[in-house]
Amino acid sequence: MTGILKRFRRILKDESGDALVLGAVGMVAIMAFAGLAIDVGQLRMEKRQLQAAADAAALAGALEIGNCGSTADCTNMQNAAKQALIENGYASGNITVVTQCGSSSNTNTILTINNGPCQLGSKSNDPNYGNTKYVETELSQPVNMTFARAVGISSFTITVRSEAGLGNSPNCLFTSMTPSDQSSSGPDPGILLNGGSTIDASCGIVDDSGSGGALVSNSPTTVTATSFSVHGGWSPNNGGTFSSTPKTSQTAISDPLSYLTPPGEGTIQQSGNYTPANGATLQPGAYLGGVNLNNGVSVTLAAGTYYFGGSFIVGQNDTLTGTAGVLMYFASGSLVMNTNSTANLVAQTSGTYAGILIYENSSDSSSMILDGGATAKFQGVIYAPDANLTFNSTGNAAAYTIVDVGSLTVNSGSDLILGTDFSSLSGGSPIKSGSAILVE
Repeated sequence: MTGILKRFRRILKDESGDALVLGAVGMVAIMAFAGLAIDVGQLRMEKRQLQAAADAAALAGALEIGNCGSTADCTNMQNAAKQALIENGYASGNITVVTQCGSSSNTNTILTINNGPCQLGSKSNDPNYGNTKYVETELSQPVNMTFARAVGISSFTITVRSEAGLGNSPNCLFTSMTPSDQSSSGPDPGILLNGGSTIDASCGIVDDSGSGGALVSNSPTTVTATSFSVHGGWSPNNGGTFSSTPKTSQTAISDPLSYLTPPGEGTIQQSGNYTPANGATLQPGAYLGGVNLNNGVSVTLAAGTYYFGGSFIVGQNDTLTGTAGVLMYFASGSLVMNTNSTANLVAQTSGTYAGILIYENSSDSSSMILDGGATAKFQGVIYAPDANLTFNSTGNAAAYTIVDVGSLTVNSGSDLILGTDFSSLSGGSPIKSGSAILVE
């Protein structure tokens, strides 16, 4: 018995096999970590590929915004986004498309298209939340695991998100955008620059009159612009100074604001011609007979949309103010400002007419006249596609101004300044380029 015990103690004290056991255990641990590293690397690679595909889908969807009209997540947008995934190597039959933060029980590749974005739940999380000028995509796909199966994880679902919108147009001054204007019998001229006038534009100018005298410039005219495209011809007369030489015989483009639709009348405020008292504040709604200010008065427009059935005439030494966000729509008539009058007008920053300041019916040819000193502000789009716009002795202190009219006259002494700071508009410029950009 004593001998058996001694042999048993010797076996317990014998360490000759420990290294082999520890080595085996260590090798298993090393292989487990190596396997985990391989799976993690695979997930990271799959996520990069998925993110690239989500970006491509968002960009493709954003390019269809203009084709969708008022229909969010329209068929064209869904097809374009899905096609972008197919071109990135994803099988068409494995892609399930849902919209506006919907859900799906499928376990394949799920593409969610949101126009406007909704995935982050609020504007505080996403400044473009709910804005239909942006397209958000969320892409999720399960990835099969290799070594993680040993611990019961057969697959892991990766989800990525992207957001895109159309870039701002490089142009901010447009004339003669209708097909009839772009013919050889179009406005002659489309842009008239009288001697001593100035245009200072941090953007491009497009004069699409098809007339041989589409552009007329008289010295000493000074024009600063990033580009100057003329569909017809240029009659330099006495010349002028141009930072970008006008290029004639250029291809005409379509009206970038043709998507706009007129607002309704709203509440009828005045049915006949209305003359407000000095210091009056007008309320949004319809002024069916137009408005006529007496000389030397100051009138304010409260925030909102104004529907005019006749001209809004600003008399000499009058001041028109509307800085809380206004739209002046003219079913007929126009805005006519007399000598030494001035305006401080700012467009709405959100909603259907965000960035649209003055909108004249497309069939209304009533001439528009804007006047003012160095402190005058016309912040927004001035849209009168069938009318002539004349700037008289006018400065413009606005952060941004876009002009889209039938024809333009800039008179001597006028300094038409066209800024392009659209930071106050969550959707950027109301006029978009033909390219999409990622924003998130």
